Amino acid sequence: GELDDREQAKLEVKVWDPDSPLTDRQIDQFLVVARAVGTFARALDCSSSVRQPSLHMSAAAASRDITLFHAMDTLHKHNYDLSSAISVLVPLGGPVLCRDEMEEWSASEASLFEEALEKYGKDFNDIRQDFLPWKSLTSIIEYYYMWKTTDRYVQQV
Repeated sequence: GELDDREQAKLEVKVWDPDSPLTDRQIDQFLVVARAVGTFARALDCSSSVRQPSLHMSAAAASRDITLFHAMDTLHKHNYDLSSAISVLVPLGGPVLCRDEMEEWSASEASLFEEALEKYGKDFNDIRQDFLPWKSLTSIIEYYYMWKTTDRYVQQV
């Protein structure tokens, strides 16, 4: 074969194998387990229960992308071995909790964000400077796109 002189660090990394030995049903069942683990982890986490007081809200949070991405990444890294991947989701110290920006923000920060959005529109630099200087620009933008999927956004439109 030919010598590959491309810089390996700049190449894409395979994160999922569509030809894995698992059936779609097995993958779906694994994701159900991952969501259940995420819900259970939130029930055990004191800071989550303050923000998400109901089981319904905890389950909804566990169904968001961050939990599913982590589960699928874990499955891939463990060569699609279901028992090995599940043992990583539920290690000896307790279940793995994955949080996204929606869960990291407090209710008062969310209110400030909505106030800032009303004042500045999508000028995220001004929102950060005048309302949320302790948040990174990345965090604010990520939060915005997640916020757009919520009932609070729909009510404002």
